Amino acid sequence: MLSPIYQRTMADWFYGENGQQHGPFDGDAMRQLVASGRLQPGTMVWREGFPGWLPLAQVPELLGGAPPVALGTAAPTSGLAIASLVCGIVGATLCYFCALGGIPAVICGHMALSRIRNAPGMQGRGMALAGLILGYVWIGLTALAVIALVLAFATSASSHPHGGIAI
Repeated sequence: MLSPIYQRTMADWFYGENGQQHGPFDGDAMRQLVASGRLQPGTMVWREGFPGWLPLAQVPELLGGAPPVALGTAAPTSGLAIASLVCGIVGATLCYFCALGGIPAVICGHMALSRIRNAPGMQGRGMALAGLILGYVWIGLTALAVIALVLAFATSASSHPHGGIAI
């Protein structure tokens, strides 16, 4: 028969799930629950000697010596930054009307950078910058195309007598 001290150390693990405490389990049983995927890195566990309940990811002895899994959620990405980049890319497909994608890309890009600067942890600065750059490029190309078109018509009109109308 096992001594009470040995029995206590063999069955001293508990875990919490959906507001319920489960256990006691010995270390091997807990490691099996981890290996099977039943216990996730965020599952709270406890045993005697702990200062309180800890996330499983902070208890290496249950993870089989594996490094603790990083917990937390990914930082949110600015939707405006995504919109800026998408509008900038769409501008490339609009050929002669690329400013139609460029203008919203510039507007969304500036709004996204402002929100990212004011919201710690917000992601998407690179997408906002890429959208801004593409937007300004498309607006510039459209402006150059309009100037070239106006100059072509002006040159054509001045080379024809009768105000550019061929008779």
